[in-house]
Amino acid sequence: MRRLFIFLAISLLPVGVKTQDLQLRDCIQAALMNNPLSGNKDLARQINESKKAIIRSAWLPVLDLNAQATWQSDVVTLNLDLPFPVDFPQIPRDQYKVTADFNQIIYDGGSIRNQQILEDISSQLSVQEVEIKELELKQTVEDLFFAIIVLKKRTELVELMSQSLRETLRQLSSGVKNGIISESEIPVVNSEQIKIDQQLISIQSLITRTINTLGILIGSPIDPATNFVVPENIAEPSDMSDRPEFQMFGLQLDLLDARKNLLSAQLRPKVIAFGQAGYGKPGLNFLGDQWEPYLLVGLKGTWNVWDWGRVRRQRDTYSLSQKVINNQVESFTRQITQAEQSQSSVISEIKALLLKDAELLQNREEVTRAYTSKLNNGMITASQFVTEWTHEQEARLSQEVRKIELLSAEYKLLSIKGKF
Repeated sequence: MRRLFIFLAISLLPVGVKTQDLQLRDCIQAALMNNPLSGNKDLARQINESKKAIIRSAWLPVLDLNAQATWQSDVVTLNLDLPFPVDFPQIPRDQYKVTADFNQIIYDGGSIRNQQILEDISSQLSVQEVEIKELELKQTVEDLFFAIIVLKKRTELVELMSQSLRETLRQLSSGVKNGIISESEIPVVNSEQIKIDQQLISIQSLITRTINTLGILIGSPIDPATNFVVPENIAEPSDMSDRPEFQMFGLQLDLLDARKNLLSAQLRPKVIAFGQAGYGKPGLNFLGDQWEPYLLVGLKGTWNVWDWGRVRRQRDTYSLSQKVINNQVESFTRQITQAEQSQSSVISEIKALLLKDAELLQNREEVTRAYTSKLNNGMITASQFVTEWTHEQEARLSQEVRKIELLSAEYKLLSIKGKF
């Protein structure tokens, strides 16, 4: 059934061979649905409900059926020196009884309630552990998605370079016919065209491998011709409080508090109502020698007033464990802060480089235009032209790729803060 739901969900997303566009958010949603670990969240909740039902059952009355037959080597006898004869009854050495024993908790000091709280927190911890794994999966999908966009952008630009070279070859051929350009210049451009073709083969192969990897994660094959839509720009998040690890640390501290409360509850007095309905020989009259029914009811209180410091030492252990978790929180906070600052620095660097990319590309375009005119007039060799033309294409490719890298870096910062 779960596989059917995944299939239906993915079929509604822009994924697969029949679709044209693919969004990052759709990939993430499909990957999470296809992730086997995601089902553990529902399983953890079901396990929690089952365990809590078991704990609640402690409030229900307990009824035990017992049967017992005994023979004893001696019994109480009455030998009194009386002035008149008395026939005292003889207690039988063989005794039998069948009983129904009833117990009902009246007050347990809060043990049952605290056990339920403990199970709730344990269940939330299990869910949070899955959330951490899902965040890692989101980051992997995000990296693959942006890698594919960059590779496809490289393909577009390399194809444009190929078209530009073919146009240059056409102009060179015309110049050769007109006697302006030497025919020996043609192989230089042809060699560059072969290099570009090789680049296209390598890039296409890498795109195919990356798309296949993404398809495995989302549980659906992706057509290589699919258009991977560049995500929109995002606003920078303000803090990192949404990281699932911080939620997990908080739950671990709550779990230790719940265990402390459970220990305290175990030290409180407990009151239990009990009863026994039986049929035995003898009955409650131990001097009788006949089968008789009987009934016994009452209240019982228990209170462990001295446990040799066991609970206190256990509470101290839990307090020390909480200090360990607090240290882990501080260490993880520093790691995330460091990663956040590093990623912010990367973003600032990319933005600064983009400004220079624009200047560099404008400069390279002017140089290429000048060299094109010189080449057509036979003033330079094809090798000189190709060198400058390649510099222009590299500048254009660098600018386009860096734009995507900036967006990818911003999304990665969002992931570091647990906001995506």
